[in-house]
Amino acid sequence: MRARLAAAAVGISVLAGCARGLLYTQTTQPLTTNFHDTPSGIGTRTRGEGDIKRLRYYIEVWWDSNAIGEIAKANGIETIYYADIETLSVLGVWRQTFVNVYGK
Repeated sequence: MRARLAAAAVGISVLAGCARGLLYTQTTQPLTTNFHDTPSGIGTRTRGEGDIKRLRYYIEVWWDSNAIGEIAKANGIETIYYADIETLSVLGVWRQTFVNVYGK
């Protein structure tokens, strides 16, 4: 009985690693890795955010915008230093993608 319980515990821990992200996932990645001319001072940048939402259940529906130019214009950013993308996924049914734009 203990051997089965130990095998089940090991199996669950191994499968949990394989099943990572099935219920909830949130990641952030840079849209570019060329930061050569990017200022590093916190006071010199402004942040703007746009997002796209997706609902998929038998049909797939997308709405809103992640256009970097639109985000910058809406937040008064004239010079874009960099942008990153953040993705949130719940059960594979709901997905929301945010683009964060930084500049001045």
